[in-house]
Amino acid sequence: LSNSISDPIMVQGGKVWFLPKGFSFEAYKRVLQSSSMLRAFFNSILYTLIITVGSVSISMMTGFGMSKKGMLGRKFLTVYLLVPMFFHAGLIPTFININKLGLYNKLWAVILPYLCSIWNIVLARTFIARLPQALFEAATIDGASVPQVFIHVTLPLSKAIISVLSLYTALWAWNQWLNFLIYTPSLQDWHPLQYFLVKALLWGNAQNTLKLESEMTVTEIADRLRMAAVASQLKFAVVVVTTVPIMLVYPFVQKYFVQG
Repeated sequence: LSNSISDPIMVQGGKVWFLPKGFSFEAYKRVLQSSSMLRAFFNSILYTLIITVGSVSISMMTGFGMSKKGMLGRKFLTVYLLVPMFFHAGLIPTFININKLGLYNKLWAVILPYLCSIWNIVLARTFIARLPQALFEAATIDGASVPQVFIHVTLPLSKAIISVLSLYTALWAWNQWLNFLIYTPSLQDWHPLQYFLVKALLWGNAQNTLKLESEMTVTEIADRLRMAAVASQLKFAVVVVTTVPIMLVYPFVQKYFVQG
């Protein structure tokens, strides 16, 4: 934060340590005026919402079913889910699988495989299993169907775990960029904010090598140096822009952490 609002020359000279030195919003102006950054910001919000809503919904429904002791095949399903949670094939087999399914270079490649989180399912199942079973039995006696019990009894009592799962999933989805690099290299317009940050960091480091021509005037050299300094400072502004939105989510779910 200090580097992003300090004088660009001070930042490039390594003179900013903790408190800002000088003051400049030039890096933020360039970042916020970038159409690519704004599009990446929209993409990140879209992916985060889709993956969070889908993953939490699947986790709660699966956890609700697995919490029922009388469910047919409950033990088998538990083992079936726990094995891949501890043993993962790795990147190359996953890439081959994505390619064979025809998802490569499609947005579904970075959405569908991550709608199911076994860890979240286990958390949801454990939480729901600890709820008073008498409430479920009373609802069933009153004539409620299984979906009605889930919607009208389970979900209202599960706000704490829903908030926790939502925050965990949203944090993970917001910070993703490697999957987009691997599975959607050609979809530049659909890359998220974190991928934009990676490119900004690489580009900012590249600006550190500055070429000055002998026929330049002193004013031109000063302008070129300042442009290079601002370009190098951009990465700090992008880091702040990508970090603050997801940090603002936590205060809204903090009370559920305390309750749960």
